[in-house]
Amino acid sequence: MARFPYSEEEMGDAFLRRLRSRTALPGLGRFARVFREVDCERGQPDFVGLSFSQRRPLPSGHSISGFATATVLSLLKAESPRRLEYLVAQSGFGREAVVSALRNLLGQGFIERHVEDSYTLASARELFDVDVTAFELKLCGPRRAVFQAQQYSLFAHRVVIVVPPSEVKGFRPYLPSLCRWGIGLARFDSATRRFHLSLVPQRTIPVSRQHQAYALLRLVSGGTA
Repeated sequence: MARFPYSEEEMGDAFLRRLRSRTALPGLGRFARVFREVDCERGQPDFVGLSFSQRRPLPSGHSISGFATATVLSLLKAESPRRLEYLVAQSGFGREAVVSALRNLLGQGFIERHVEDSYTLASARELFDVDVTAFELKLCGPRRAVFQAQQYSLFAHRVVIVVPPSEVKGFRPYLPSLCRWGIGLARFDSATRRFHLSLVPQRTIPVSRQHQAYALLRLVSGGTA
């Protein structure tokens, strides 16, 4: 006999409807955009919620991804121009790859080119202002859930593990680790769609600006809402 009367995919479907409802998630609020199962290079969260100011909406792009592009973007600043030679030296990628990345970013208006082959952020400044929350849903398997959630801290500001109410107790041995990494824990009832934070996530700066850039580029250009 199955342990749960529903599958993890069905739990995900119910959670997606909850995320898209008009009622904010307690302790987390509402999200301007929600994406499901987007490859973020160091993990594929079940859901990613984005929050940003209405006055500075998320810039849009098309067919722009790749870790070389993300790395170049992560090295650029809004006020301090970076020269091509600097980007090649700091990125670890060859000149051709860096030039291709710059061409893609320029084509989307994410960056600006200045004299002497130097570059600054343009609309991508708003990209880095986007607040990212990653959700990992699990019917069971707390150890795996904690490992995956830890990976998401590379690119997300907040990370939350979401489990059925009966499974929260299985995370007790992992609470010190969750607290140390600032990862939240929530119980979600798929039948009633009731959501409650058992452990509030800590908002932090993403560990890796490169992975943050990669995830955001994936979301604005190829993510599935």
